[in-house]
Amino acid sequence: MLIIIAAILLTNAFSGITAKAAEIELRHNGPDQKATIKLFPKMRIEKLGMPAIPTIPVNKIKPFLSQPLIIEKDALDKAPVILGSSDNRVILSVGDTIYVRDLPADKGASWQVFRAGKALMDPDDNNRILGYESVYLGDVEAKNYAPISTVKVTHSVQEILSGDRLIRSSADTFSDYVPQAPDFAIKGRIISVYGGVTEIGENAIITLNKGMQAGLKEGHVLAIYRKSEVKSPKGEVVALPDERIGLVFVFRVFDKVSYALVTQSSQAIKVLDAVQAP
Repeated sequence: MLIIIAAILLTNAFSGITAKAAEIELRHNGPDQKATIKLFPKMRIEKLGMPAIPTIPVNKIKPFLSQPLIIEKDALDKAPVILGSSDNRVILSVGDTIYVRDLPADKGASWQVFRAGKALMDPDDNNRILGYESVYLGDVEAKNYAPISTVKVTHSVQEILSGDRLIRSSADTFSDYVPQAPDFAIKGRIISVYGGVTEIGENAIITLNKGMQAGLKEGHVLAIYRKSEVKSPKGEVVALPDERIGLVFVFRVFDKVSYALVTQSSQAIKVLDAVQAP
């Protein structure tokens, strides 16, 4: 006697849904013999317990996409310069009308205000200078063009002063990023935190000493590792195994450096902590 049973097992679990289907063949070999059961796997569909890596919405990092700016030494000296306001106000802010020298009329009306910042140095290469970071201060909109042009401050995150420089705003051509780990080995280091913050945690913007020349691209995810040392009872300095303490998401890449968003941290992150492919 041969009986074939189509069976489907459906299981709900915390991690998802598992569906299994199989055919069971039941064969009687004779009146005095035990039945033989054969299973024929037909299908297996499982929902993974870990959710897929979501995209990073641009609106979460858009304010930073065009702000961190790496320049060559003295490059801002050639940019349009803020002269000040008609009432000689020292600190300029939103709503103020200010005057600018050397503003071109063919570059659009939207401009960003920057101030020369610190040099970014590579601790793994005898502190070689990788570039100079300019500090984003706010946005202005041109009202008219002349040898001395008039602009209005539309947004500010820091005080704007006479002598600050204008850089043309980047076009909003960004799309959602899909995070992915690099498919190659890479080791770098955190060399700076953006915005003058002293403690680095989740949502902080950091600077890495690796960029396009090292193969980094927008969307790459890197793990942060902490190197630690202890003194043995004999007074010897012993290096401890590297400890993974967080993840960063690379969102803007220059030739030698890149900017990343800290998306996860289990403890305080420090400048000079290492980053590498997770």
